Amino acid sequence: MTPSPGAPSAPSAPPALVTGATGLVGGAIVLELLRRTDADVFCLARDGRHESATERVRRILTRTAADYGMRDVTGAIAARCRVLPGDITAPGCGIPEDLLPPEVGEVWHAAASLKFRDRDRAGIELHNVTGTRNVTGLAVRLGARAFDLVSTAYVVGDRTGLLTEEPVPADCRPNNAYESSKMAAEALVHDLPVDTVRILRPGIVIGHSETLAAPTTFGLYTFVDELIAFRAAIEPRLGNYLDHYSVAMLGDPATRGNLIPVDAVAAAAVRLGRAGAPGGIYHLTNSEPTRLGEALTALTAALGIRAPRWVSDRAELTTIDDVLNRELDFQGAYMRQDKVFDATRARQYCADLLTVPLGPGRIGEFVTRYLKDGAAEQVRALRKAAPRV
Repeated sequence: MTPSPGAPSAPSAPPALVTGATGLVGGAIVLELLRRTDADVFCLARDGRHESATERVRRILTRTAADYGMRDVTGAIAARCRVLPGDITAPGCGIPEDLLPPEVGEVWHAAASLKFRDRDRAGIELHNVTGTRNVTGLAVRLGARAFDLVSTAYVVGDRTGLLTEEPVPADCRPNNAYESSKMAAEALVHDLPVDTVRILRPGIVIGHSETLAAPTTFGLYTFVDELIAFRAAIEPRLGNYLDHYSVAMLGDPATRGNLIPVDAVAAAAVRLGRAGAPGGIYHLTNSEPTRLGEALTALTAALGIRAPRWVSDRAELTTIDDVLNRELDFQGAYMRQDKVFDATRARQYCADLLTVPLGPGRIGEFVTRYLKDGAAEQVRALRKAAPRV
């Protein structure tokens, strides 16, 4: 996807600040800002185990730019990307006083924990709730005029049907600790004392729409890894069982999953900022969602295993089926809760970016690229550690 640049940026634009620059969405936003504006971009990041925050951010951004076919921004990474060593979980984000920029024009808060299990709740809330509180305090301190929180369209928990760009209702029940933390993060920024607060809710973010590269193991790719690990677990006893027999999954194949490429999300987010879109909630979701049955058929085909058969009652599961469904517990809600995201406000600015046809063949290509880029090595470790079924 190559969006049109739009109107040129004003010269000497105030700097932007981005959290999560080493992650999937945050990194793509940094690259888009470097390509579409002339502003310096401050990236808040932790030091790595064996490298400084500056070395880590620039290494990851340079590699990601190459993976996304954006080598034209490589020079801008070195020239205009300023790294602030810190930690969003620390008071003041842990940034040394003498390194703070005098001002920033806009803050993009994309850093988050993507874990979801109850056992990880404390860490999830530390990053997604306390971290958001710390970043909002930093934004106010630096005089930011706009604040963009990257949330998720699935923040609405167990609600189904048509979902509008509105605050989460008080009676909404989250499906997991991740959704709960995002609900709390959104509530924190609603009354932030800056001129413009936007809550950006992307769908399920996948790789780049053109190169298919995906520097993440979350979302769709967690599903891929779980299936590979499951196959590894049953192979010692049942051999290539999955090559010949379908496993039953609890879910509805007609359920819609809103997959959206990362470059579409970043381009839409930055366009909203450059256009001066008013504060509020924006669904950065695909107007052409994918049916679960089609997506899983494509995914399993890419893995060389039989497509699943769908059931609605756990009593219909065999022992083997039950093992897989318990491993996919996090995805379970998304396999049964049909959601349609109304993106009227976002599409006023970004309709061209938020229409990305993703048929089964294309989804299979995303999975194939993921496996080619190293998922196989990660899953090999899973296979060695997999319990026998």
